[in-house]
Amino acid sequence: MIENIKILKHNSDYRVSDIVYKGGERWQHSAEMVLTKPKYNGTILQKYLKINGIYNPANLPLLLQIIKEYKSPIPNNNELVVHLRLGDVVVHNWFLSKDYISLIRNMLQQHNNINKLTFVTCFAYQVWSPESLHLRKNAHLWKYTDEDQEKNVVKVTKLFNDIKNTFPNLKLNIYSNYNIDLDMRYCVFSKYFISDDGGFSKLLLTLQKMNNTDNYYIYFIYYLLILILILFLLFIVFIISKKI
Repeated sequence: MIENIKILKHNSDYRVSDIVYKGGERWQHSAEMVLTKPKYNGTILQKYLKINGIYNPANLPLLLQIIKEYKSPIPNNNELVVHLRLGDVVVHNWFLSKDYISLIRNMLQQHNNINKLTFVTCFAYQVWSPESLHLRKNAHLWKYTDEDQEKNVVKVTKLFNDIKNTFPNLKLNIYSNYNIDLDMRYCVFSKYFISDDGGFSKLLLTLQKMNNTDNYYIYFIYYLLILILILFLLFIVFIISKKI
């Protein structure tokens, strides 16, 4: 499974949570790069910045709407999606520290239709670009090193093995892309979702809950309209039968 996880060694600017929430020492520079560099044309974050601007408060309903309009695969309704924040965050104490086994077990107990578990992840290193280094004060460099990558591989391999052994009948899958928008949309459109630590994963959880709430109201209105239609037809039948 490990070999299917992509490595992003130079993702200096496309840091969704930092730009949306304006966090860190280089968020403004990164926002300007995403907004103006041709390589970001057509991305979710560039479209968000074009509409919302760089300095306006976070607009999550707008971001969710743009994600909905983006065309890419989404999970099945019987699929549990788990986001793992890997890569440069190996230096943090919270790196892969959640009780994932218990979180998965609880989700399976609550929803017995789940038969597939998909990990959405990549080894992401948000290294400072040469153009942004002048803004750096106390922040970590977030640079890729073989040592950090090996620590990632060792720890996530153990996690996958533990999950395989605990849930032998559950189909496991990796969804990993160089295009961050694909991973983002996959998580947001999941029916069942477990987030990780880190700003991006927490943002994904918020958007996923918003999306599921929107879907609930859509289904509620849909079935309400069907009920009204049925009652109307029954009323028509009743009137006709009275006349006969």
